[in-house]
Amino acid sequence: TDEVEQMKLNRCFLRDANASREKTTTTKKKNLICRCARDPQPKRNPTSIPKSKARAVVVGGGWAGFGAAWNLSKSGWQVTLVDASPAPGGLAGSADQGQIELGIKGLWYHYKNIRAILRELGLEEIYGDFAETGFYSPRGLEVASPIFSKQPIRLPAPLGPLAYTANRFQDLPFGDRLSAFPLTRALLEFDLSEETYAEYDAISFETLCKESKVSKKLYETFLKPILLALLFVPPRELSAAAALSVLNNYVLAHQPDFDVQWPKRSPTEVFVKWTEILKEKYEATILNSTRVSKVVFDDRKVLGVELNSGTTIGADAIVLAAGASALPLILESSGLDRCKGLCRVSELSCSAVTAVRFSLRKGSAALPLKFASNVFSGPRDNIAGTFYDVGSLQGKEAGKTFEVDTYNAGALMGSSELELESAAKEVLSLENPKFASIDIEGLRVAKVKNAALRWTPGSHGATPAMKPEGAPQGLYIAGDLVKNGPAEFPAHFGARGLSQEKALVTGLQAGVMATKDLNRSGHSYPLKSIAGPAQVEPDEPHIQAAKNCLR
Repeated sequence: TDEVEQMKLNRCFLRDANASREKTTTTKKKNLICRCARDPQPKRNPTSIPKSKARAVVVGGGWAGFGAAWNLSKSGWQVTLVDASPAPGGLAGSADQGQIELGIKGLWYHYKNIRAILRELGLEEIYGDFAETGFYSPRGLEVASPIFSKQPIRLPAPLGPLAYTANRFQDLPFGDRLSAFPLTRALLEFDLSEETYAEYDAISFETLCKESKVSKKLYETFLKPILLALLFVPPRELSAAAALSVLNNYVLAHQPDFDVQWPKRSPTEVFVKWTEILKEKYEATILNSTRVSKVVFDDRKVLGVELNSGTTIGADAIVLAAGASALPLILESSGLDRCKGLCRVSELSCSAVTAVRFSLRKGSAALPLKFASNVFSGPRDNIAGTFYDVGSLQGKEAGKTFEVDTYNAGALMGSSELELESAAKEVLSLENPKFASIDIEGLRVAKVKNAALRWTPGSHGATPAMKPEGAPQGLYIAGDLVKNGPAEFPAHFGARGLSQEKALVTGLQAGVMATKDLNRSGHSYPLKSIAGPAQVEPDEPHIQAAKNCLR
């Protein structure tokens, strides 16, 4: 019966919790566990949930975590979302109490699932119109990307981006642009199978470009900065497979895919509204400023999680949507790092990110940027990023407030706020030399050492599948660290790289998988099967035909 199962589960928790509290236990905590063990149907609270519903714990509060909690809640689970961040959304929202977003993130044309969520939440207006993007180097403006979806004709892939930027490069001869042509075969075959994906994953994108005779000028002017901006890793340290995935998804697969909208308001609003609906409509529990110390499981299935406080939360399914820096700690403390599908997660590394925002001193003349959003490479080697006219993005006065986000920024982690301000002015000076001597106010700085996964050569073998081999039943992994390869297409549906869309898709799909798996187990809970996330737009027919010829 449900009561007997509850009693058994509580005894497991009691035994496990007592073992972990020998040094720090308190009488109050002991009594709480004992009361739970005596009462098989205690009142609902974060540590004890009625067995009339299937219970799920989601660890991590970004797009992946909220996506999982959303689909689980819709299917009828009693959901507890546990997030170490004090604010909804974690790094996916904003740093500095909502005042500054760590790396302003765009809404790309092909982000179907994020758009669907925004519609459900009634927050479509949080993003502005599609905008052009400038690319800057120490030489100045190199190229400006148009809004491809507004061009008069949609050309077959990959002709659109090539044709509609033909007259926009400032100083890149046509011959240098044509030198990218030998990469075509790699783009067609890298994900035909797990074997080909692993082969391309074993080498760096820089090596691939050298072997393909890509011109140095094209590499330095466009490929290097765009990959640093999208994947936070310089091409010499970047898996060729990961690079090809992103270039295909964002630049080459379909003409409009590179079009992007930027937020007019803080994305934290999305997660605040999401939190309200999860709590009020679905009675989910959201625990912020709370860390999970380990997953509790037996020789067959998950039983729940233990928090750093020692509190245990029972679960029939657990979705680990923590990032690449937090996940290995949870796996190791749980003993899950011995599972075949999780034993290499600790080999993954992360990239550092800084964000600097300030305004011109009151009374200063405005310095509007030519483009509201921009990508830069240099002036420091192997560091790139983005800079923005924040007022222009938000529909306010242009040329007054600016943000500079720097990726692969490990060398800047020890910098003072004054040094980061100076570095930001240096970047803005690529667009207008007057920024070197501006007076500012309202300086805000954010620095995160382990902000984003580094897709280094060989990392594919260390990344986990959504349902890792050898893991206990009911354990799922979600987030942008889920494997990118073709075998994991049912988890990522073609969304790849360090993208909010991939994080959301894997979270949504983890909720769908958990429901299907529990329904197949013959349980008596009233769970409803729901549709999974939308996949990326399929390859165009001529691309599919070319890939078939290479299979």
